Amino acid sequence: MTNIPEYMIQILGYASLAPSSHNTQPWRVKIISDSEFVIQFDSTRWLLKVDSDNRELLLSIGAFWENLCQAALAFGFEAQTEILATTPKDTNILKVKLIECPPQEDNKLELMKTRTTNRNPYDNKDLQPSHLDKLKELLPDHLIYFPRESKEGEWITRSLIKANRKQAFDDEKQKELADWLRFSRSEVSKRRDGLTAEMLGMSGIVKFFWYSFMSKKSALSESFRSKGVENVRNQVNNCAGFIVITSDDLSVPSLLQAGREFERLALKCTELKIAVHPMSQLIEESPWKEQLEDSFGLSKLVQFILRVGYSKEYPKPSIRRDVKEFVIHE
Repeated sequence: MTNIPEYMIQILGYASLAPSSHNTQPWRVKIISDSEFVIQFDSTRWLLKVDSDNRELLLSIGAFWENLCQAALAFGFEAQTEILATTPKDTNILKVKLIECPPQEDNKLELMKTRTTNRNPYDNKDLQPSHLDKLKELLPDHLIYFPRESKEGEWITRSLIKANRKQAFDDEKQKELADWLRFSRSEVSKRRDGLTAEMLGMSGIVKFFWYSFMSKKSALSESFRSKGVENVRNQVNNCAGFIVITSDDLSVPSLLQAGREFERLALKCTELKIAVHPMSQLIEESPWKEQLEDSFGLSKLVQFILRVGYSKEYPKPSIRRDVKEFVIHE
């Protein structure tokens, strides 16, 4: 990767550890100079069926932005950032200039490397009050927690099962999901994106069967779809509860900020050994997406619904593309 300083490669590498829907990793970075670059979205990684308005894509870019800022500080730079996008479908989203500053020594880089989406069932015990207090301190205006057995938690549980069933049996959306499922180890090594067996919580003989016998065609079968819904039923019935992250509106700055706040929360949860699993179907599917704010008594807009809890199993972090795969030169 010629003409790119090693510190920039390192910072962008940590930024790319941010989560994204279906692990699409929808970012692209255009290098302007040794200290400046533009963060863009890659239209080939846009989920047209479940995210037609780019809401989730901007949330993912926001998480990338948060990691970038934290990683830059660790390497001795402040990431001064200007929001370029005025609509959700503008290609150029952020312009970043790295300004030298004293390095910040903390555990953020290690947390980025170990943060993961945990789709396993969790223990059915509530979050520790001290842990919940620390999470609320991070997002005082945009975080609400509903225990699994609360009225709101029960509504989320029932509705997530129904919304997942509706989405799973929508052929176009299931085909889109199938395009991001990685059914062979060679494809995993080659693409380094999408959803692998390990990311979906599989191990042992189940993982062997996935890589040996499953295919995109399998993902469109009724049995595959029904099994997916059953997995969701098991997940939502085995957790502490649900964290809801809101935004003030649907503007580009608000969505990017919500993505940043989610990643900040995810890193703190990693530190506290709290498992996190974003479940977006309620925000993607009607009629639930129109009912969210009223169901929760909220005046702000719901951007994330996170299944949270404590787990005995923590999967390895998901695969990522090399920095050279998403960097271009001006």
